[in-house]
Amino acid sequence: MLDFTYKKYNQIVESISRSGYQVLTIGDYIKMGAEKPEKFIIIRHDVDLDADYQVKFAELENRFGIHTSYYFRCTDKIYKEDTISKVHKLGHEVGYHYEVITKAKGDPVKAIDIFKDEIDRFQTNWKSETICPHGGSFVDNADGYALKDIIKLIPKLLSKKSVFSNWSNFNLWEKHDYKEFGIIGDAYESVDFKDILYLSDTGRSWDSKYKRLDKVDSLINPKFNVKKSNDIIKIIENGEANKIYLLVHLEQWKDNLWDWFLWYVAQVIRRSGKKFIFKMKGK
Repeated sequence: MLDFTYKKYNQIVESISRSGYQVLTIGDYIKMGAEKPEKFIIIRHDVDLDADYQVKFAELENRFGIHTSYYFRCTDKIYKEDTISKVHKLGHEVGYHYEVITKAKGDPVKAIDIFKDEIDRFQTNWKSETICPHGGSFVDNADGYALKDIIKLIPKLLSKKSVFSNWSNFNLWEKHDYKEFGIIGDAYESVDFKDILYLSDTGRSWDSKYKRLDKVDSLINPKFNVKKSNDIIKIIENGEANKIYLLVHLEQWKDNLWDWFLWYVAQVIRRSGKKFIFKMKGK
C-alpha cells in the first residue's frame, strides 16, 4: 500500500485507538500541567491549503473516538466558517494558524493589529485557546505546495526575484505575550519537546533531512529512524516511545492515485528546488 494516503492514515488512527496511549490536543496538554498521563500522543493538523478536505479526516478520527488539534490559516481559501464549524462539532480543537508577520511584510505594529483581528474571529466562533505559527516561507504567502502553485513561482525564479520571505512568523512573540489575548498556549512555545518523539510529515516525508524550519529540541528523536508511516505504526503498537507528537498536514494524504502522483511530483520538485536555492545562497 502506498504511503501518505487516506487508507494509510486510517491505519495510523486505528493503531492509536487500539494502543495504550491517551490522545491529547494541544489545549489538553497545556491545561494538564504536570498531571499528564505516562503515555500520550498529541496529534496536530496544520490546515495550509484545503479546508474542505479536512472534514473526512476529522470524521475518521471521530469514529475512532480520537480528538485532535486543527489549526486553520486565516486566508480567503482556507477560512471557511461552515467547514471549520464541522470540524469543531466533531469534537476537535480548532486553533488559529497565524502568519501575520508575513502578511505585514515585517511591520511588527501592523502584524499585531492583524493578529488581534484574526484571533478574535477564532475566539468568537470556536472559543479557540491555542495558536500555531505558519512556517510557510514563500513571498506574499504564495502556496508553493501543489504542482500548479510551484509552476506559478517559476517566472519569479527566472527573473531572479526571491521566492522566499525574509520574515518568520515564529518571531511574533519577541515583544508581545499571547496571553494578553486570552490565549493559553502556542503549539510550539508551550510544549517541552525534550522527552517527546516529534514526527512531522512536512514535505511529504517523515525524514528530518527534508525539514528546514520544522525542527524541535528533542532528545528522543535521534533514537528513532522513522522513514515511513509503517515505522510510526510499529512504534505505537510496540509502545516504543512514551510521548509522541504527530504533525500531520492532511493535504499530503490523498484518496486517489492521480492526486497522489501529482502531489508526489510536486514535493520532489519543491524539495530539489529549495535545496538548490539555499545552496546557491550559502544557507
